[in-house]
Amino acid sequence: MRLTRVYVRFFKSFNFDYERRANENAQRQPWEVLPEGWYPHVRLDVDPQITAIVGANESGKSHLLDAIECVMGEREVTRSAFCRYSQLFSVETDEVRHPDVGAVFTVTRPAESEVLATLDVTRAVGEAFLFMRPGQGNPFIVAGEAIVELDDATKVRALEGTLPRVLRFSTSIAVPDSVPIASLWGARLGNLADRRVRGEFLDAAEQTDAGNDAELPAWSQRLWSVFRRPASTTQSREHADQREARALAKKLLVKVARVDESIFKELQKAINEGKEGEVSGLEGKINESLARHLNLSRWWSQDSDFQLRVTTRERELVFTIRDRTGAEYSFGERSRGLTHFLAYFVQLKAHRPAEDRDEILLMDEPDAYLSNSGQQDLLRVLENFALPDDRVRTDQVIYVTHSPFLINKNAADRLRVLDKGAQEEGTRVVKDVARTHYEPLRSSLGSYVAETAFIGGKNLIVEGSADQVMLAGMSNALRVRRPDIARLLDLNEVTIVPAGSADSVPYIAYLARGRDPIKPPCVALLDGDEAGRMAVEKLRRSEANRKPVLDAKFVVSLDTWATKRAAASPDDITVVSATKSGAVTEIEDLIPASIAIHAARNYATRLLGLSDHDAATLKETDLKTRLDSDSPLWDSLKDGFAEAFAASIDKVGFAREVVSYLNQVPLEGRRPAGVKTLEDNFIALLSDLTDLLEDAAVGETQRRREKRMGRIVRGFLDDYRDGASRTIADSRLREIESSLDDSAAHDALKIRIAALRRDFSLRTDPTRTITDFPAFRQRLEDLTRLERLANQDPEVNIGPGY
Repeated sequence: MRLTRVYVRFFKSFNFDYERRANENAQRQPWEVLPEGWYPHVRLDVDPQITAIVGANESGKSHLLDAIECVMGEREVTRSAFCRYSQLFSVETDEVRHPDVGAVFTVTRPAESEVLATLDVTRAVGEAFLFMRPGQGNPFIVAGEAIVELDDATKVRALEGTLPRVLRFSTSIAVPDSVPIASLWGARLGNLADRRVRGEFLDAAEQTDAGNDAELPAWSQRLWSVFRRPASTTQSREHADQREARALAKKLLVKVARVDESIFKELQKAINEGKEGEVSGLEGKINESLARHLNLSRWWSQDSDFQLRVTTRERELVFTIRDRTGAEYSFGERSRGLTHFLAYFVQLKAHRPAEDRDEILLMDEPDAYLSNSGQQDLLRVLENFALPDDRVRTDQVIYVTHSPFLINKNAADRLRVLDKGAQEEGTRVVKDVARTHYEPLRSSLGSYVAETAFIGGKNLIVEGSADQVMLAGMSNALRVRRPDIARLLDLNEVTIVPAGSADSVPYIAYLARGRDPIKPPCVALLDGDEAGRMAVEKLRRSEANRKPVLDAKFVVSLDTWATKRAAASPDDITVVSATKSGAVTEIEDLIPASIAIHAARNYATRLLGLSDHDAATLKETDLKTRLDSDSPLWDSLKDGFAEAFAASIDKVGFAREVVSYLNQVPLEGRRPAGVKTLEDNFIALLSDLTDLLEDAAVGETQRRREKRMGRIVRGFLDDYRDGASRTIADSRLREIESSLDDSAAHDALKIRIAALRRDFSLRTDPTRTITDFPAFRQRLEDLTRLERLANQDPEVNIGPGY
């Protein structure tokens, strides 16, 4: 079964839905009416795959996860959980109540329908029903018009056996620095399993003269006191944490890396017997299994060469990390976030899903220990859990977060915002997030960081907020409507930065790239009007450092872009302008007149409060007449709107209505006029902008690598003018290699580096100085130019001497 909606009433911070009770058109359900009056449940819709719950502190996010567990029967609904500021909270006889929780489920398997049939509930695959655990009385099911009471605990357990299984992985435990080998094959662990206790025990043993019988009683007593030391409360908690961490390490090695438990017993025996060759061989095979089954380089974006390894230390396996430099570090030498990311990752990888039941993973603020990049990596892991590569099954993930970096901006429909209402209102679900320009979302995050410039790795600078809303909204809509289109803006990587005006675009670009050595990749999109053309010229002119703010190919003028697109469409998608001449001056010209009229009418009904009949006085024929005078679409629409309604239309609001209209068009069946043109126009623009942003990112990465290589080479040449040892030269080459990737150009560099090592015998007799050092210097300096030469066209030989 799949969870579709959660119902909560009088549960912890949730009181009841004040907004729904105030709505005169809201429908009252019989199970919501109490003797004291109508108290509608707070309802929250759940996404079929991933739901992100956002809210300020004390807004009830964690309480929602608790309520879901109560619905599934994983947690008991107790009187102590009743909302304390509810007017129905009482301690008097016959007035003490329990909270209400419930949920809507959709049937996904025929076997579930069969179980429901035994409960006198008829639901086929794809149909939904409500299961409610009321504060008073027996649980019941609502299926269509029928209400079926579950008056027997056996019936409730039968239903619970078909509901999604709840998973709650720990967000506080981390992979340990080391784990006793004995714990991996099931041996009993005593006090000496603790490294500190074992150290004290061995110290006491080594400091005693074994040949002095007089010392034997004191020595025995000392050893026994160490061995039998009673644990304090704090130590008991530490031991409990250690047990959890060891269990996690065992999951990593046995369930994820698939190492047979008996291997660890053999490893301990080989260590005890001093068989170093066998120890080394087993250790190597364990590391091979870890690398093969973890595949961490796919998920940990901060280092593509990242590896988790184990090394043996007496009676323990120690976890170490090898990064792109080839050096190894203990967990204590790396960030805390890495160990917690590994903990989440291991728990997810080690989990074996139930074959006969769907599952729901609940996570409470998993971002607590992770960096921004680590949160983005975790988001990809969670999405893979909900929608795995093989698509054999799909499950659900519900998590709560404070962080904008754990929100998938490409799937804004997954977002749910909770807000603490005034006084006794309790937690409410914010239903007007988009209409209020995401103010509740920004407030719950504690800042405007979600709209801050240059938060992403790639940046698209646009003139105004309307462009930002239109491009982001169309990218998200097309990702759902046209999943075959791969080249859309990834809003988790791309920040759309509104400059405020065309004139401010050059300054914003300068702030991003003109002052710091690390320059984020940027593309500027400008209108084809006079202000846009002036901004393009500013961007292309040399500034104080005699360099343009942006390379010309990363400055896009809409009119020029549309003309080039019409001449050669790389993907057979042509651009059709709404203007009579077919020219595209601004982004609104890509919107067909019929859709622009729909959006403007919706704006009038929503913002001006007009009826549909009154809004219909704005005619498509009138707009087309104005467009015949070769005016841009926005100017024509704005004038027509003012004439029809004696009011102005806002560009940002219009952009939102265009996106909203497209999202409401059914994915199947016949599409209204203009929809395909709208989709094709923005597919063309977004795909070209995506390509440019990727080119800018590749170019920036290449520039940084070239600068790093240049610094390494220049530093070596400055420090060693007359000669250097082979060891020092080899270490510099290793530094250069650590900065290279798998591109063809870098393959050539790796070959040159290998040739340098061979030709100058850098790994033969390493303490000797390099023979023919001037030749080595020259070839080392040539490395900095090799990548640049690889990107140039080959020379054409047209004859001797030419």
